[in-house]
Amino acid sequence: MAAKAVLITGSSGLVGHPLVKKLSSRERVIGLDPAAPPDAIEGATYIQRGFGDYETMLGLLREHDIGKIVHAGGISGPMLASDAPHKISTINLGSTIDLAEAAYRAGVTRFVYCSSGSAYGPTPETPVSEDTAFRPTSLYGATKAASDLILMAYRKDYGLNAVGLRYSTVYGPRRATDCPIRTMIEEAMVSRPTRLTQGAGRRWPYVYVDDVVDATIAALDAPSPSQYAYNVAGPDFPSMEQIAELVWSEFRDADIEIRGNTDDPVRERFDLSAAERDLGWKPKWTIEEGVKAYIAWSKDNR
Repeated sequence: MAAKAVLITGSSGLVGHPLVKKLSSRERVIGLDPAAPPDAIEGATYIQRGFGDYETMLGLLREHDIGKIVHAGGISGPMLASDAPHKISTINLGSTIDLAEAAYRAGVTRFVYCSSGSAYGPTPETPVSEDTAFRPTSLYGATKAASDLILMAYRKDYGLNAVGLRYSTVYGPRRATDCPIRTMIEEAMVSRPTRLTQGAGRRWPYVYVDDVVDATIAALDAPSPSQYAYNVAGPDFPSMEQIAELVWSEFRDADIEIRGNTDDPVRERFDLSAAERDLGWKPKWTIEEGVKAYIAWSKDNR
């Protein structure tokens, strides 16, 4: 009998694409995404469409004999579809509900949900543990928090082996949505001034995409995680000024100005001890290594 497959939703995205690339070398991978992949990975099967309803998802899981799921698909970040709240809710929360039910009915043995630090909202306490209360400040964050709660209930009440990874802000190759690191690099490459309207004097737990991929695979493989949620962030807690210095070191004529005000978002350092304890994962990419690798990739793919 052929080995069961792994379904990766959002398989053409920032996290999904490198995840397909890494996993396809060891097992059968099915990618689900309405967008075409940046480059098709040999051995992976791509289904180029959206989620569909519960019945559609259940049929897909059974047709392709899915054993595990990584749910990375959806509207990524509060900056997208900001004028379409129903669309955000339907895609982000509706898809999670339908996929969770389909996974439960199909006997999926591990469901990894790619959640977000946006579910926490502002985080005054530090370090931020997985027990931190949800106080999202955007509809996107609310859909992530609600999806976490749904999956926690499926785990507790119905035995779905669900694990939620709360990624902090992910940066690195192929990021398509707004990110100060991306902005600084791209504008420096074309000698355009960077004017950031927030962040001065603030620190933020960024995480390089390769660390996120490794954490996701660790969650997929861990034999018996003792809890549902795990924080995922980088090893550093850099300031925006520190990141700007790293960009300046590669682009000596970069013109970067960072402003700030009392309304700037606050995200304190994430506690990563649970992920190390249960998943055997801890981040490897320092902010210096990550930014330099991102700059090198950006130059090569200019």
